[in-house]
Amino acid sequence: MYFSNYRWLAHVAYWTWVLVFGTFLQLKETITPNVLLNHFVLANLNIFIFYYFYCLFLIPYLFKRNKHVLFWLLLFVSFFALTVNDVYFNLRFIHYSTDSWIDPKNTFWHNYRKIVFGYVYEFLIFTMLLFFMEKNEENSLVLELEEEKKEIEIVKLDLLKTNISPDFLMRSLKQLKKAAAAQEPYTPASIITFSELLRYRLYRGKQQQTPLHEEIEALKTFIDFIGFEQQNNNLTVKLEIRGDDEGKSVAPLALINILEPFCKVIPEYPASLNLQLFIEADLLSLSIFYDKKAKGQLLADLDQYGNDYTLLFGDTVHFNFENCIDDTCKIEMRLPLLSAG
Repeated sequence: MYFSNYRWLAHVAYWTWVLVFGTFLQLKETITPNVLLNHFVLANLNIFIFYYFYCLFLIPYLFKRNKHVLFWLLLFVSFFALTVNDVYFNLRFIHYSTDSWIDPKNTFWHNYRKIVFGYVYEFLIFTMLLFFMEKNEENSLVLELEEEKKEIEIVKLDLLKTNISPDFLMRSLKQLKKAAAAQEPYTPASIITFSELLRYRLYRGKQQQTPLHEEIEALKTFIDFIGFEQQNNNLTVKLEIRGDDEGKSVAPLALINILEPFCKVIPEYPASLNLQLFIEADLLSLSIFYDKKAKGQLLADLDQYGNDYTLLFGDTVHFNFENCIDDTCKIEMRLPLLSAG
């Protein structure tokens, strides 16, 4: 993580800072490859090992995996081992062209204190660098997660809008197959109507809004499809429309999806469904009267429908249904109308 997404440039900047302020500005003689080797490369070799043992092993493999005891133990051991080694390494292998701050005439502890001071001072700067990298990574991760959540929600909402109940789909296909086998006269029209309904759902479900007149035509198509097998599905649907749909748009599939729960389960006795659609200037109201009591699967589906549309459109959609005392069911839905664009 400390080197991804161009973060290696921060490490380059850090060591450039060490090179300039710790080497170039401290030397008075000409900079040569031998000077750079001793005053920069070898002089910083042990602390380089300590830094990257810390950020490439201790942090990712111990600290971030909650192995805190082992992390602190190895941190102190590595710090002590490398600082002690640095004293002897400076005296034995590094050939400074000027006086070194590690003086062979001084005692070990005097030189060791200088080494420790340098390690701690530069380590604080190095850890600050890593800290800002962590914060940057954390912020980037939060933004990525938020974007992923938004994308997931968009996909979920799109699926929610275009979702076709498998029960309804299978029952409709069986209805078409049965009608074709019986050579019913309405079979060609029924197949065409069903295909138009599916095409509309797949196309309009991906849109932000749909012209109201197209949604109403799709609703009529759905009612026609139900009517072809009226004697087998025990359901009669009537639609009454009041108002002008010209130049208005509505949330896609808001009207046709409400019919699907009534088609999933065939009622035991013939039932009727009356839809009253009121189109106002900026509001669409739909009242549905079902002459049976909603129960079982239908009750669960209507409840889920209300939750789904609240999730899709929030408070802009009002959906309510209730089982009346006379064993009928009443559904009311209101949603805002949009200017056709």
